Amino acid sequence: MQLYGELKYLQKLQETMSRALGLSALIAYPDGRPLTEITNLCSFCALINNNPEGRARCAASRAASVITAASAGKAVTHTCHAGLVHLATPLNVAGELAAVLVGGSVALQELAKEAVLQLARETGIGHEELLAAAVKVPVWSEERLLAATGMMQAVAETVARLLYTGQELQKKVNELTALFEFSKTVSSSLEVAEAARQGLEAVLRLTGAAGGSVLMLDEAEPGSATAEVAAALEPDNGPGIIPAGEIIAAVGREAAAAHFDDEKNAAEGKRPAVAVPLTVGGRVTGVLTLVGRPGGQHFTGEETVFLTTLGTALGLALENARLFRRVQERAAMLERLLEVGQVVSGSFDADRIIEAALSGVRDVLGARWCILRLLDEKTGDLVLRGNVGMSPGLQAETGRIRPDGNLLGEVLQKGEPVVVEDLASTVTSARLPYSVPEVRALVVVQVKTGGKILGTLKIYSPVPRRWSEEEVEYLVIIASQLGLALENARLYSSLRKYYLNVVQALAAALEARDVYTRGHSLRVAKLARLCARIMGLSAGEQEQVYMAGLLHDIGKIGVRENILLKPGPLTPEERKEMQGHPEMGARILEPAGFPVEVTAAVRHHHEDYGGGGYPDGLSGEEIPLLARIIRVADAYDAMISARPYRKALTPDHAFNELKRCAGSQFDPRVVEAFLRIPRSEMEDIGGGRNTPVSPWRNSLFVQASAVTVRFRSKTS
Repeated sequence: MQLYGELKYLQKLQETMSRALGLSALIAYPDGRPLTEITNLCSFCALINNNPEGRARCAASRAASVITAASAGKAVTHTCHAGLVHLATPLNVAGELAAVLVGGSVALQELAKEAVLQLARETGIGHEELLAAAVKVPVWSEERLLAATGMMQAVAETVARLLYTGQELQKKVNELTALFEFSKTVSSSLEVAEAARQGLEAVLRLTGAAGGSVLMLDEAEPGSATAEVAAALEPDNGPGIIPAGEIIAAVGREAAAAHFDDEKNAAEGKRPAVAVPLTVGGRVTGVLTLVGRPGGQHFTGEETVFLTTLGTALGLALENARLFRRVQERAAMLERLLEVGQVVSGSFDADRIIEAALSGVRDVLGARWCILRLLDEKTGDLVLRGNVGMSPGLQAETGRIRPDGNLLGEVLQKGEPVVVEDLASTVTSARLPYSVPEVRALVVVQVKTGGKILGTLKIYSPVPRRWSEEEVEYLVIIASQLGLALENARLYSSLRKYYLNVVQALAAALEARDVYTRGHSLRVAKLARLCARIMGLSAGEQEQVYMAGLLHDIGKIGVRENILLKPGPLTPEERKEMQGHPEMGARILEPAGFPVEVTAAVRHHHEDYGGGGYPDGLSGEEIPLLARIIRVADAYDAMISARPYRKALTPDHAFNELKRCAGSQFDPRVVEAFLRIPRSEMEDIGGGRNTPVSPWRNSLFVQASAVTVRFRSKTS
């Protein structure tokens, strides 16, 4: 019982009572040590206490009576060495011995002269002075002494209880204040680790403990021994105490504190420790552990109760932080899901779709390996189509596997995700179709679209891992998006193939009218696509210029055959009709739904960069870029093709003509890129071969001037 902090009040009370009652008084610890200074000594006692020998004897006598009363648990009367009597009475507060009250400096009968003289000789005090003082010693009956001391005891105990109550109230105030400040501290952060660290530091300051830790219990299985270390602190940057799994489990199961001895610190030996539950709504969400007290003290029951109260505040703050972390994770997951969805829904490139999906899974779920396998409809094998993290050797070894009697087959048959937290401890007949020691945990889901199963999507972890529902759900959604996107890409590829076949058929229909123009449109298309690639145009633009090259002369279908196949020079009227084929081609393509870029390239592929071309007389950057590319490819193929009236120009000669006419007929930037096309790729297309063309004399004419050379032909 801690009354000693109120010593000044006890001293004042003792002094007042001793004077009122005519007794000396002293309050002492139960072990005999004085708690207050003795008051109201009679002149005889004062004389003795001023003497060193006498003072020592008086102190020893009082201590003996205090210890006797404390041991007996009741008041005892004691006669001191000087013949005076005092009464030692225990002071009890809240059922606990707090101190012992000693009252005295009276005699039950007059002091004998011989005893006083003997005392004078023993202490060296003058006998006359001591005899004179002895006469003044109050003589009381034992009944009066008991009554006076009892009155003093009652008052002292009443005051002690009041002081105790005040102390308890102050203690509660201090605890509430500490709890309030603690709650503010741990609630100041929404980061789990930061809130846990601040909370642990605050508890260590309040309790004086040497170190401790804050553990967050597994959300999926409350009461399990699996825990996340949110914070751990020890002096000198030690690792912090992490209690054994059975202690964590017991605290979580019983929702009560557990006391134990920490034996991990060999230098300090065993240290008292306590683990208290962190609770939210009656559910244990974590464990706060403290270890080591000054002087090796154990944590009292009272302290444990207070720590449990703090645990409630800390548990709530950490739960809020954990919920915030979960919201952040889900927000990041949804954000990445939207990003992946935009890529897979906005692209028909299967490789790009797969790369985006697998990268998204890796980034969001933190999986070491992400693997996509697609079913081979002919063989029933699962073929490796994309991966993140697989070694080249494993890719080669497992490029094609059978989904029979293994986890992949189970997923394909049941359609439900297969979740394995630890392959080493999971008892199942279905295993992976290959052995990889690094794989410990995995999730496998179906990839399908509509009712059609396309394959499997898997993620692996090199360590045992508990997969959350959100993680499995995310993988299922990605697999669903992936399946739909891959099917769309397949349908688009098929449609594109049919589309290109139709385009090529149209070009072939045009060239079928004149055997000498066969292959021209295809060569122009291929050359234009190569030039577009050299210029850094996108895959979509390369595809568009290829289609425009195939169809650039489609308008000649509307040119009369006698003009198209005329062997001689064209009249002005005939030439005007021939020059109308680009515009006619655009009118043919527009209602067919061809891309506007393709239609524009067909319409303007005879415009001159320096102006003066047809049909609209555009110049420079006014001419669509794809049309400028086809202009160069068309002229080049015409120049290196043989004529009835001349041989084909060599590629080098044709290159020189392109360079000479750059800026007048041709876009210099396009010419520069065209000249960088590898010669081997041009030869593969057929450029440079002696390809016969229509037999008309003036179908290709060269009009020379100091500024430019223009090429005009029925095929260009």
